[in-house]
Amino acid sequence: VVKRENDLGQHIYLWEFARTAVGPDGTVTQSTVVPATYEAQVGTRVTLTGVFNAQADPETGDGDLDLYVGQEPQLQEVGTFPTPQQGSGELSWGRGTAAGSTGHYFTGALEQLRVWSGAMTVDQIRSQVLAPGITG
Repeated sequence: VVKRENDLGQHIYLWEFARTAVGPDGTVTQSTVVPATYEAQVGTRVTLTGVFNAQADPETGDGDLDLYVGQEPQLQEVGTFPTPQQGSGELSWGRGTAAGSTGHYFTGALEQLRVWSGAMTVDQIRSQVLAPGITG
């Protein structure tokens, strides 16, 4: 979740899903962020699903980055990361790193984290990811 300022100058919080690629020397070569289209609700349970489909475009092989809040698809970054890359290193949840310094800690609670290998469709997210009764 990231803190932003709305049109009225008030601080709001938005969910986001990010993916970063690194070069052979470990430096960041590319980074893409997909933000939610509406505010994160404080004090409520929410299911977030981030999907990276490495070969979403069969003609170019470019991958897509998708974020779902509950069953609702959010914005999509199309054609990102043209070269598939196997992830390595650590998976970050609830914090961010900038200029070599870790911070931006999420003040909520993480109840569960599940990781799948391979991209998921909307139907798979609904049937395999979302527990009965959790819609947002």
